[in-house]
Amino acid sequence: MALRSGKAGRLLRAWPLIMVLVVLLAGGVISVLLPTWIDPRIGIQNDPRITRLIYPTLGNPAIIEKGGSLVLEFDPREQDFGDPFTEISRFEVKARSSNGPGKVTKELPVRSQAVGYSSQWPEYARAPGQDRRIYLVTVTVPRDLPHDLYDVSIEARAGHVTLEDTQPHSLEAVDAYKDDFTFIQLTDVHVWGPEISYPGCTYQERSARPNGTDPKRKGAVYYQKAIDEINITRPDFCILSGDCIFGQRYFVQDNGPPWGDTTEYQYEMLWFYRETLRLDVPVYIVMGNHDSYNEGQEGAREDWYDNWRKLYGPLYHSFDYGAYHFVASNSQDWSAPQRELVDWEELILQPKKYKGELLGGGDKSAEGITAARLDALDDSKYTGQLAWIRDDLKAHQSSKMRVMVMHHDPYKKDGSGEMWGQAAGEGLKAKLKFDMTKLLGMGDGEGRLAIIRLMQDYRVALEISGHDHSDYVATRAEAARDLGSGFVDVFTWTGGGGEVKFVNTTSTQFQSGTESDRYPGYRKIHIVDGRVESFNYKEPKWSYPWYKDTNAGGITDLGKLTVPAISEVVTPAAGASEGVTLEVRNWLDVPLPAAYREVALPYLSGGYFYTVEGGAFGEVYENKGTAPDRLFCQVLCSVPPLSSTVVSVRKSAAPDSAHPAGTVVINGGAKATGSPVVTLALDASDAGGAGIRDMMISNTTDFEGAVWEPYRTTTSWTLPKGGAGMRTVYVKFRDAAMPGNESPVVKAEITYEPGD
Repeated sequence: MALRSGKAGRLLRAWPLIMVLVVLLAGGVISVLLPTWIDPRIGIQNDPRITRLIYPTLGNPAIIEKGGSLVLEFDPREQDFGDPFTEISRFEVKARSSNGPGKVTKELPVRSQAVGYSSQWPEYARAPGQDRRIYLVTVTVPRDLPHDLYDVSIEARAGHVTLEDTQPHSLEAVDAYKDDFTFIQLTDVHVWGPEISYPGCTYQERSARPNGTDPKRKGAVYYQKAIDEINITRPDFCILSGDCIFGQRYFVQDNGPPWGDTTEYQYEMLWFYRETLRLDVPVYIVMGNHDSYNEGQEGAREDWYDNWRKLYGPLYHSFDYGAYHFVASNSQDWSAPQRELVDWEELILQPKKYKGELLGGGDKSAEGITAARLDALDDSKYTGQLAWIRDDLKAHQSSKMRVMVMHHDPYKKDGSGEMWGQAAGEGLKAKLKFDMTKLLGMGDGEGRLAIIRLMQDYRVALEISGHDHSDYVATRAEAARDLGSGFVDVFTWTGGGGEVKFVNTTSTQFQSGTESDRYPGYRKIHIVDGRVESFNYKEPKWSYPWYKDTNAGGITDLGKLTVPAISEVVTPAAGASEGVTLEVRNWLDVPLPAAYREVALPYLSGGYFYTVEGGAFGEVYENKGTAPDRLFCQVLCSVPPLSSTVVSVRKSAAPDSAHPAGTVVINGGAKATGSPVVTLALDASDAGGAGIRDMMISNTTDFEGAVWEPYRTTTSWTLPKGGAGMRTVYVKFRDAAMPGNESPVVKAEITYEPGD
C-alpha cells in the first residue's frame, strides 16, 4: 500500500544513527547500537499548543460572570519539573475575541499572583521529591466585556526575560450563570482522510484535509456543518465526549504540502483542533480511546496521553457552570504498554486495550451487575482516578447538580457492560467484534461497577457517553422488565432523593452511506433548576439529527443527507449597509427557541438607531479599539418546527432625543445587609423609542472608574467595605440612540452591618 509507512519506508526516510560505541577491551568485543532515527520535526511534542498557560485552555475553558474573578494557572517550566523554579516579577493578561465580526481586545486586570499548586490538573498535585509548583494568577473579568468567547494571552516578566503564551477559545464572559440552561453533547467526530479504510468506515460528507490550494479537499464536511449549527443554536457550552480522530492506520506518512511527513496523530488531531476553532461557544473535550494510544518505538515515539496534555489539558478533571458540577473522567485508564499500537501490517494499527477502564482498586472484570458485587465495594480503599473522582464528588455535594462525562458507558446495555468488553451487544457483527476483543484480550477493564456505585453514592444526576456510535437511554422500567428477577437497581441514589440517568449518544460522523437506523446526531441537554428537563429529540432515546430528512427512530438513507437541519443566510453579507436581513431555517420537528447571529453595522449619528423586526437584540456594543464606525449587534429569534424565520435589522425612521429614566433597589428594598455583595434590581424605560442599551453603576457620585455595561434588570454589586454605616449606590442608564441619551442619576441606600 503506497500511502502506508512500513519498516522499509521508515528506513528510507531515516538514517541509522550510531548512539553508543562500547569497546570491551578485556574481551575484545565491540557492541554497536543502531536504533532507528526519529525525525525531530514530527510529532505533537515539537508543536504543542499548551506550554505555559495551562488553564484555561481550548479543551478546558472557563465560563466567568462579568465582574468576577478567574484564577489562571501558569507553568513557566512547561511541565518539566526537573528544571529550577522560575521567579516571576509581574504578569499582564489580555482577552481577545476568538471569532465573529467584533474584535475586542481588553486587559484582564491582575488582582494577585501567588505560588501554589494546580486545582485544574489532578496530575499537578504534590508529589514526593518533586517540585510541582506553578503560578496562580487571579484576574478580573471586566463588567463591560461583551458576552462572547475569548482567547486569553498572558505575559510574564522573569528578570530580563519575557515569557508569553496564549490559549485560544479559553474564556467566555457571561452576564450571569443560569438555572435554566442548555448544553450540547457531541461525540465520536473521528476526523480522518482518504487513507483510512476499514469495515464500517464511510466517506459521506468527508474528504481530504484542506490544504489551501486544492478545492476538492473540503475536509470533514459533516463536522463543519455541525459547528455551524452549534453556532446558530448557541448553547451555553458544549461537551465533546471523546474520539476526536481515528489514529489507527499509519505511524508516519507523507501527507503532502504543507505538512510533509507527519504522524497520524499529529495530522488528524491538529486538523480536528483547527476545525474546532470555528466554534463560537466554549467546548469541554474529554478523551476517547482513539485519542489515547501509544506509538511505542514507532512514529515519533509519543504516548498520546502526553499529546493530550499538550493540546487540551489534563487527562481527567472537573469543571463548574455556576452551581452545576461536571466530572470529566478518563475511561481509557490503561497503562502505556496496554495502549501501545500493534502493527497488523496492511489491516490496521490496534492497541492491546481499548475498552473502558477506571483504575484504583475497584471491581474486576465481570459481565452484568449483582447486588453482592456492588455491596462488596469499599471506596475508602480506592486509589488513582477512582479515588480522585470519589473525593471530587464528595467535595461538591452542595452543588445543584452533578454530571459525569466519560467516553465508555459503564451500564449499556441493561447493565451488561459491553463497552467494558463484557457482552456482545446485539446482532452478528456485534458478536463477532466481541469474540475478537475477547480472543485478543482488548477489554476486561476494571472499575465499571465502582464508578456506577460512586454515582449512586454521591448523587450524580446524569451520565453521558459515546464510543459505540448509537443512541441508548437506560431506564429502570426497561431494565426491570428485561432482567426480571435479576434486576439490580443502580439508578436510585443511595439513601433516595433522586436517580442517575445513563445516556449514550450516537456519533457526529456518518455510520455508513446507505440505509440505517443510526444517523449523525447529538444531545441537546436542557437543565432547569437542578433537574434534567430533557435530552431526547424523539422518545424514547433518539438524539437530535445534524441533517434534514433524518428519520429519527426509523430508517434513513444516509447517502442522501447533505442539507443541515439548521442553517441561516445573512444579506448583505458584509457590514457596509445600514441594515441586514437574517433568515434562519429549522428543519427539525421541534422549535428552535433562540437562534443567534452577530452582525456588524455602520455606526449611526444624529440620534438614529437600529430597529429589529422578527427577532430581538441581545447584546449590542461598539468596538472603539479597531472599528469605531461599527456597531456589533447580537440578534436572536425563535423558529417554529419545519419552518423559517426572517429577521430584519434597519435604521430607524426618526431619531431619538429623549432621555431615558430608571430606578434602582438594593436587596429588594432591605434596610440593612451583613454582606458587601448585594443584588441590585434595575428598571429603566425610554420614551424616545430606541430602548435601553447600557447602564453605569458606581459607589461614588463622580462615577470614577465606572464603565458602561449592558442593561440588565438584576445584577450583583459589591459595596465599599470598612466599618458599619450607610452605603449608597448610584446608577445611570443610556439608550440605544447614536450617540446615546443618558438618564438622570438615580440612587439607593442600605446600611452595611459587617459581622464579627
